[in-house]
Amino acid sequence: MYLSCFYFALSYVFTFLTSKQGERISCNTIQAIVSVGSIPAVQKKKASDAIPNKRLREQRELRGWTQEDLAEKVEASAVTVSRWESGILPSLYHRRMLCELFGKSPQELGFMREGIDEENNATSQGTLLWPPTTPDEPYYPLPGREQDMNLLLMALQDAQGPLGIAIDGLGGLGKTSLAVELARRALRQQLFEGVIGDSAQQELFTGGEIIQAREAVLDFDHLLDALARQLGRWELPTLKEEEKRMNLARLLRQHRYLILVDNLETAENAAALVAHLRGLLGTSRAIVTSRQQVRHDFVQALSLKELDLEDALLFLRTDMQQRGGHPLLHASEEKLIDIYRVTGGAPLAMKLVIAQARFLDLDLVLKQLRQASGNLYTYIFRRSWQQLAAAAQRVLIYIGRTVMTTVSWEELASVGIAEDEGQLLAAIDQLVAYSLLDVASAAEQKRYGIHQLTRQFINGELPKLWQEQGLS
Repeated sequence: MYLSCFYFALSYVFTFLTSKQGERISCNTIQAIVSVGSIPAVQKKKASDAIPNKRLREQRELRGWTQEDLAEKVEASAVTVSRWESGILPSLYHRRMLCELFGKSPQELGFMREGIDEENNATSQGTLLWPPTTPDEPYYPLPGREQDMNLLLMALQDAQGPLGIAIDGLGGLGKTSLAVELARRALRQQLFEGVIGDSAQQELFTGGEIIQAREAVLDFDHLLDALARQLGRWELPTLKEEEKRMNLARLLRQHRYLILVDNLETAENAAALVAHLRGLLGTSRAIVTSRQQVRHDFVQALSLKELDLEDALLFLRTDMQQRGGHPLLHASEEKLIDIYRVTGGAPLAMKLVIAQARFLDLDLVLKQLRQASGNLYTYIFRRSWQQLAAAAQRVLIYIGRTVMTTVSWEELASVGIAEDEGQLLAAIDQLVAYSLLDVASAAEQKRYGIHQLTRQFINGELPKLWQEQGLS
């Protein structure tokens, strides 16, 4: 029942999504978009070169399931399942779903390629771990942020220091960027053997279906499962929660890891999860980012605020330099101060304005933002959306509604949201130019994700926009 509603909803969305030339997307394309891994528009490797995955097929047949049965349980199509069993590697998202469904490790389901575990990118004991759900966000070393960074790094260096660090603040202030850079520096100083962790999600896979939550959440049991998988202990998620906790606590006493928990939104979720971490960490440490303040006696807290004027001006100039050839690169300081005042010094809002100013008149953008009163992000996202090509809009909807973390180029190319590789590349370039798409590298592969505020726009504000335009 849920799947039918899910397909219908996406079909409804894409039926009304038109390009400037008035093109429409067919319902057949919608089915391909939902079924990750359908016949690819650009196939990097021929199916005939793949080695059949007998392990996956055997696990399905042991349960008496048809390919159609399995497809329904993991939000795919029977064609996609057939391709997996013929040897085409599922996306990271579907590998995780399949491992959870069967209660098996990637090795046991035949998802290993040349000795590489693609779930945690670990090729050997010496390879540093990094959470697969944590975005590789850029960080600009601003004077004010560097003061915060140095204080937090000193806390991690202190053997008698706090067990956890909590970074709180409103959305768009750069909590994840600061936490990720802190973790990177801790690794460079060899303070930890690796970084493990998870991000809270608005989309939760449970009971064979995806459930939309109002706010991003992460329960402790789910976090334990994620940590176990990243450490290669695939048998632990099958245990009861207390047994899992005891086994992981033993591991975290024997090895020094940094646990990174990102994107908690509710005060209750943040307080409860951090409290659970106290008895788990041992010699390891934790970094948590949250919309709400987290106060515990074993946690060092930092409340992130908007950038001051000095840091904001440096942020704006640095961001424009990163983009290359930006028309405002040599703008007067007064113009940049106008951007600072309108956005209140929020880094994400400033990035979005700079992105729009590359294609639109800055004075007009700022004038309309002043009239947006308290709906700053809603207005910015709406204006950016209206400038996007149809293919770029489809990419954003696909990631916002069906991708829980990040997505690979291969997956985007395989789901029919672009006519060819050139159109997909142009769509990604446009989304990056508008600061609507984050690009990260993992295991020598580019992966694409979106900010939580962008996801909230796609799932909350975009349907309202269509309704206002008479498309609903």
